[in-house]
Amino acid sequence: MKKILIVDDEKKIRKIYSGLLTGEGFEVIERSNAMEASETLVREKVDLILLDIKMPEVNGSILYEVLQLFHKRVKIIVTSVYPLDEQKRLIAEAADYYDKSQGIDILISKINRVLGNEQVEAKKND
Repeated sequence: MKKILIVDDEKKIRKIYSGLLTGEGFEVIERSNAMEASETLVREKVDLILLDIKMPEVNGSILYEVLQLFHKRVKIIVTSVYPLDEQKRLIAEAADYYDKSQGIDILISKINRVLGNEQVEAKKND
């Protein structure tokens, strides 16, 4: 089972993503800030991080830089209210980008693609 770490300061967003992803068969960990996320990554093997940009104290772009130094193998999808071009400017080399206004089906599709689950997605659509 693939493990996803949700890093977002908004509890409502974390709960929506968590419920949806658990229903899709993923193991989910929720963290509200960069420090909690960093501590989790020391103890847990994570396959994917859904990373918000705008968070208090340490924003997502700073956490991304730290992740590239110490957890380079973990794939990251930036999830933000910022437009996609702004996300790409702030965090240039993420696996993908998601504007929170795009709709949850698009997020699931991006997650499956980044994790190499296209076959699962194709079978669901048959």
